[in-house]
Amino acid sequence: MRRVLPFLLLLAACGDPSTGPKITGAPQPGGTVVVTTKPSEVARPSLGPAPDNLHGVDWLRATLPAKFCGVEEPVQIEDGSAKATSTTWGEVEVVVNPVKAVWFGDVDADGRDEAAVNLYCENGGHTASSQLAFGLVVVRSAKGALELIGEISTTTMRDDAPHVPLLAQPKFEKGAITVRELWYRPSDVNCCPTGASLTRWWVRDGTLKADPAVQVS
Repeated sequence: MRRVLPFLLLLAACGDPSTGPKITGAPQPGGTVVVTTKPSEVARPSLGPAPDNLHGVDWLRATLPAKFCGVEEPVQIEDGSAKATSTTWGEVEVVVNPVKAVWFGDVDADGRDEAAVNLYCENGGHTASSQLAFGLVVVRSAKGALELIGEISTTTMRDDAPHVPLLAQPKFEKGAITVRELWYRPSDVNCCPTGASLTRWWVRDGTLKADPAVQVS
């Protein structure tokens, strides 16, 4: 429970956050996250056994990737977090978001829900200022195993932002996931980002490709 208070509206934050590489100016669209709609097309390592119904998975004790944080190999989550080494930030902690751990929806139109697991990584300080990056890990159940579809990372970092952007409210539909991204203007405090953008990630030609981000506030 130690991570719930610092994350709730980021009220426990103090000082400047540690951030990753920054993009100058207004929010910019992101790149491409590879998604395979047919498991046979691309060999993907299993993340461990999984029931057909992903609503029954204990995400606080799952094996999950965290490349959005520069972690090259999947990490074993225990009690909601795991220590790992990032190629960007060095020693980090990968955390399942204690406020909202996972969203569900059917993006590959097979009649079963996929899961978007809500993760962030931090430098171990356990405050909002220690948060380094946020990401959604999209997975499915395939032949009794948990299989990675892809990762969605934030795309709207400003060079003058006081905190890294957040991800919220993914909406699943046939062939796409629309993600709401909350980003910070220079005058914003850690608790309260005032910028918001929507990015739709489409399943096209076996991949999940992002349309340009659309600023909504």
